[in-house]
Amino acid sequence: MQPADGFAYDGGPLNGGAPAGSRLSQYLGVNRQAGSSFGSSVGLHINAPPFIPKQHKQQIVQQSFSQLSINEGGNSNFTPPPAFQPRQQPQAPPSQNFERYQPENRGGTMYFWQPPMGEAGEGGHEQEHYEEEPELQQIPEGHVIVNTSGMFAYHSPLPVPHVGKFRPKGALGNGQTQFISAELKMELLNRQLAMDAKADVLAHPGIPQQVEHLTNLVPLENVSVTNLSQTTYKASSIRDGVTYCIRRIHGCRVQPGKQTAPAESWKKLVHGNVVQLREIIPNTRDFDDISLIFVYDYYPLAETLKAKHFDSRTGTFLDSMTGIKLTSTMSSTPLVGTGIPESTLWSYVIQISAALRAIHANGLAARSIDLNKILIYSNNKILLSFCGIADVINSEPIHSSIHQYQQDDLQAFGCVLVALATGKPHGSRRDLLMASMNIISQNYSLDMKNLISCLLTNSTNNRKSINDIMPMIGARFYSYMENMQQRNDCLEAELCRELENGRLFRLLCKLNTVLERAEHNGDENWSETGDRFMLKLFRDYVFHQVTDQGKPWLDMAHIIQCLNKLDAGTSEKIEMVSRDGNIQVILEYSQLKRCVEKAFRDLQTSNVIARH
Repeated sequence: MQPADGFAYDGGPLNGGAPAGSRLSQYLGVNRQAGSSFGSSVGLHINAPPFIPKQHKQQIVQQSFSQLSINEGGNSNFTPPPAFQPRQQPQAPPSQNFERYQPENRGGTMYFWQPPMGEAGEGGHEQEHYEEEPELQQIPEGHVIVNTSGMFAYHSPLPVPHVGKFRPKGALGNGQTQFISAELKMELLNRQLAMDAKADVLAHPGIPQQVEHLTNLVPLENVSVTNLSQTTYKASSIRDGVTYCIRRIHGCRVQPGKQTAPAESWKKLVHGNVVQLREIIPNTRDFDDISLIFVYDYYPLAETLKAKHFDSRTGTFLDSMTGIKLTSTMSSTPLVGTGIPESTLWSYVIQISAALRAIHANGLAARSIDLNKILIYSNNKILLSFCGIADVINSEPIHSSIHQYQQDDLQAFGCVLVALATGKPHGSRRDLLMASMNIISQNYSLDMKNLISCLLTNSTNNRKSINDIMPMIGARFYSYMENMQQRNDCLEAELCRELENGRLFRLLCKLNTVLERAEHNGDENWSETGDRFMLKLFRDYVFHQVTDQGKPWLDMAHIIQCLNKLDAGTSEKIEMVSRDGNIQVILEYSQLKRCVEKAFRDLQTSNVIARH
């Protein structure tokens, strides 16, 4: 019989339902008012599918993830992130699944009913309520639940969609996607070579081997010219191994403490367009005189504006053996009597003004706005260098004249823009300024002309500020920010290509340490037996595949895929055959991974024992 409540009874009263006044009748009455939790058409059947608690399901998920664990010295047990933890309901013991139904005998018929939640059971203790079906995972508001392959799964570096429109088209845009682009690779390699470069002892015999904690000094400019008051070097610190740029002030004796106090403010200034001052070494005698050393951050292959746009023969490294010039791959051709494009000039304006704004806001003055001291790094990034030197070597107090120095910064800024806009380093001279402004009026916008005029105007009554030129920059600031964001997106896309290479490198190191080893612990056949032989077969399976014609099968995707599966330890099986064809083995990647770990662990154990 099937009553309206949706419960099926066997042997109960035909018309009256549950006996009147019974606990079962009260229970069914409550369900009629509140609605059945099983719906109007779902019957309660004895042969229902077994209930699997959610905790058990979570354990199954954890076991499947543990098969993919990398186990790089950490815990291999996978724990889902807190945001995706399923709600844990208290699980009743198997015997309680039946004890929660209360029996009642009416008219010779035994009825089983379930008391409402909160009603006390026998013994005065409240009965816990356990749901018949597992609850679905509670989804936070505004979230979307998706299925992924897990954090331990490997993915090939797919192209990032939002940077596709910035890639070059044709053959250059469809190159190898597994590795970094050739242009960026050469740029980074040249920077590394510049950082590792050593000075030629024959060409520079007077350079000391070490200055305080700085060693491997290499001149960044021609230091053979006589009567120089300042020279620049790069050097490596034995404290942290970092390469720094040092500026030497010849024959300069200072009083430590009082006279070097202004440098403390420059050490605290951190800005993306200012080369940060790290340290001052006063009164050193390593250069056969008393010199003052300023230690700055080093930007390899950075060029001055003068070297980049006016004289490309200066400021570069030349390999003494090969004659190769180490320069940035992003360098542009120097100017020949013409100015730079206006978009590039606005980029310089935005960056230099941002640096001056930060410097002036801290109560300082750059006092180094010059074509020879403004660096350009990488893709048109501007850096103000050698800030703070003038504050230390000049004995006069700077607080009384700081506003005048800031006005001088703005006027020097205008002179730099005139030189870049006209292609003439001395275009801001008083006798050439009128002709230079005419050139700017003909080739640049009115805003650029007004900005340069504002910077060059020297008014004693009205004090200028770097903020005065912000309205003239206007919406061009947004174009600059858009270009910077595009640049960052492209660099992140290049980084994605190298994301998993570290793991594959570690795996190859382990494999090659084990394979073809001559002997281990006196056993000359150690690498040819046991787990090591399986790894040898795997090596042939990955790297020594041949086609039907016996030609080498060179497929980078096959190699990377096999190494990724081995590092993950998946359950996929592969068939490996020996070179003579007499041995055929079918193994899972998880078994091969255990072989790698065990063989490498044997080598590590013997190495530790040998040391002791």
